[in-house]
Amino acid sequence: MDESRVTIEDLTPVRKRLRIEVPAETVQAELDQALQRVGRQARLRGFRPGKAPRAVVERVFGDEVRREVLGRLVERSFFAAVEEHGLAIVGTPDIDADTLTPGEALRYSASVDVRPEIVLGDLGGLAIARPSTTVGDEDVDRALETLRESVAQLRPVEDRTVIEAGDVVRVDLTSRLDGGEPTRREGIFLEAGGGSFPLALERQLVGQHRGSSLSLRVPYPPDYSNPAIAGKTIDFEVEIKELRVKELPPLDDDFARDHGKCDSLAELRARVRTDLEREAQARAEAAVRDQVLEQLVTRHPFEVPPTLVERRTETLLAGLDVRLAEGAERERALARLRAELRPRAERQIRAELVLDAVAQREGIAVADEDVNAAIDTIATRERQVPERVRALYDRAEARAALRAELLRERALARVLSWSAASPMPPAAAESVAHEK
Repeated sequence: MDESRVTIEDLTPVRKRLRIEVPAETVQAELDQALQRVGRQARLRGFRPGKAPRAVVERVFGDEVRREVLGRLVERSFFAAVEEHGLAIVGTPDIDADTLTPGEALRYSASVDVRPEIVLGDLGGLAIARPSTTVGDEDVDRALETLRESVAQLRPVEDRTVIEAGDVVRVDLTSRLDGGEPTRREGIFLEAGGGSFPLALERQLVGQHRGSSLSLRVPYPPDYSNPAIAGKTIDFEVEIKELRVKELPPLDDDFARDHGKCDSLAELRARVRTDLEREAQARAEAAVRDQVLEQLVTRHPFEVPPTLVERRTETLLAGLDVRLAEGAERERALARLRAELRPRAERQIRAELVLDAVAQREGIAVADEDVNAAIDTIATRERQVPERVRALYDRAEARAALRAELLRERALARVLSWSAASPMPPAAAESVAHEK
């Protein structure tokens, strides 16, 4: 194939437009070969198989052949240009090409995002505040109380009808989001007096009577944990069906045996403390990693390829457990969620690109045996058959993604080894613990 002519225009630091011209003789040769191949296989009325004249074959199959050759020439010449000019493309190119004309050169343009060029500065001596991993007796007490709550028995209340804080109420709910279509749910259990904000539905149940029906209007705060209803208002029609109280089992050796799989309460407390210390250690490690990544991103401003951000935003959106009705309201809700997730997606991409640059500068590599070991670790952690997990990573893109993840972990570990850690102030450490 004759060499194509390529010119490259920088649209932005991370987007380029390639203008590519494939010589006329190459176009004609490809068309001739394609028509000959089709002619040998064509079955046309009045002609023996493979014996139809070229003019007939071209009249019948010409448009289809030209489309096929156009696609093949564009794909081949585009990736040849990418390789020749060393472009690190991301995403799918936007191709602008006319129809193919026999005997004429093919000219088209391809706009595509590319990875940014990141010039790393000095990465030594990053200041890191490490949260404390100390677990106190009160932490153990809270964890044990949570365990008691999880196995509490619900006893019907017969001697009163007024709902008190801490009661468990069975209700039938009809909800309407911002005046939309109503949704009815029956037999819902709610703990009266709970809820994370003043007008929470659970809080408004306190003081109501068993058997009553009421209408409640709940404006959810903008930072509510469920993004589908954050900042929205829901109207509830509530029918209070039943009133119960929680009966907690005594915290003793029998409790430890029945619910903690331990021989004694002392053994259960020791195990809970160990679990909390492990969790605190994991939180501290995550906090340190987050601080390092934040400083790396802050020190290295660069433009991020929109394609990568959009792709990551969709991945984050797919990971949300959000149920939305169909129609225009669904599209508005999805658009709002995408807008909320995009900054997080961009930060993740920025961090990954900086770590890739660190790995490249430091000559960090991941061998095939390291990838195989990681796959075995995943199988053990997920309690799956190793062969089944390996089959998932037989796909080239899955294996490449795992290799990239391992590479970034090693790059981050390298930067961490250059950093200086100091104890985190108690107030900040408390905030980190609550966030986790």
